[in-house]
Amino acid sequence: MKHKTISRRGFMQTAAGATIAAHSYLLGSGSTAAAALAPAAPSDTVRFGMVGVGMRGAGLLGTSIRLPGVECAAACDLYEGRRTLAKEILKDKPAAITARYQELLSNKDIDCIVAAVPDHWHKQITLDACAAGKDIYCEKPMTHLVEEGFEIIGAANKSNRIVQIGSQEPSSVVYAKAKDLLGSQAIGKICLVEATMGRNDHCGAWWYSIPPDLSPQTVDWDTWLGTAPKRPFDATRWARWRCFQDYGEGIPGDLCIHHLTGIHYVMGITAPPKRAFTQGGLYRWNDGRDVPDVMTTVYDYGDFSCTLRVTLNTETESGFRFMGEHGILEIHGVENPGSLTIALQDGLEHGPCTPAWPSALRSEYGQKWREEHQPKPASQKVESVTNFHAPAGYDDTRDHLWNFFQSVKSRRPPVEDAVFGNNAAIAIHMANFSYFNNSRAVWDESARRIKG
Repeated sequence: MKHKTISRRGFMQTAAGATIAAHSYLLGSGSTAAAALAPAAPSDTVRFGMVGVGMRGAGLLGTSIRLPGVECAAACDLYEGRRTLAKEILKDKPAAITARYQELLSNKDIDCIVAAVPDHWHKQITLDACAAGKDIYCEKPMTHLVEEGFEIIGAANKSNRIVQIGSQEPSSVVYAKAKDLLGSQAIGKICLVEATMGRNDHCGAWWYSIPPDLSPQTVDWDTWLGTAPKRPFDATRWARWRCFQDYGEGIPGDLCIHHLTGIHYVMGITAPPKRAFTQGGLYRWNDGRDVPDVMTTVYDYGDFSCTLRVTLNTETESGFRFMGEHGILEIHGVENPGSLTIALQDGLEHGPCTPAWPSALRSEYGQKWREEHQPKPASQKVESVTNFHAPAGYDDTRDHLWNFFQSVKSRRPPVEDAVFGNNAAIAIHMANFSYFNNSRAVWDESARRIKG
């Protein structure tokens, strides 16, 4: 089968028989880059409170305070060491540092909340923020349990608050280009989507180092447990919470949620998948965790199939392959993708198809086929090659935060609202349901639950 790599424009021109030169496109970061040139007036400033200053929260805090027209009014964390880290990130900025997020919700000077906490706390902090009249950016996945999503949607609607979920793909210029290309039928009908990710290091497998000063004296363990089962202080569970079902969703909640968010955004998906089946196991990280380190999930979306593969044991390429009747669109990278390509396939015969024909018939048919289909001398055109890539140093998390703060100011809907976040979260819960119940998972829309 003949392949060529071209853009949507190249596809249309080639179809028309046009001659095209090879080219490349740079994807700019749009309004974010332009806005960064002009500081905002004090009256246009959005003031936020940061809840959780851990691995992800520290990054969100540092990125947010460098955005024009955005200030941090307060930050909180239950661990003393991370309150010290917050002070270091904020330096001389006049922000209050506390251990209680409720103090941020009662602060009239705070417009919104950015929350990066373990998954089992997402629902409560989001509901409390909405009840306090605060908009909220909540890290992915939106929920720890299926039923929580509908509570969050109801709270956001009732309070008229902006709830944006923190999977950054809907703000990425690369995913926006992919959405545009697929929406214009650049590769025709999509029948199969594949996404992959692989890591091979301790930190990538959530084997985070435990702070030597961590103790019941430096972290409020009972509050941190929240709705999780009560147990004595456990530094390993606190530092490596992603390894335990009491607090997180393992591979689906940390990694596959990016796959699903990207696929839902690019494909315009507005509902959970119909069915899912997961296979995997705990093969390497026998460290007391109760979640697998390898998972492959197959989803049925009705009119296309989707396969997600993640391993915490081998470094592999990360990215997407959207496969359609006219070719393949690939997004290279997952956590902060930088480029995409399209390999066009015309789906036509490139030679006579005469299986098990007698030689005379095969020869006669083949000669006629070549006369009708082979290109004439001096009639062929230059094939186009197009590569789309983001600017050097591009950060889609920066754009995602910027979009949230702009929604807070303008009251326009966020780029990843609670309904979108819930659909993606249901899909990750389906993956875990299938794995832990050793059965397929079926989404029952009318009952709002997953069935075996």
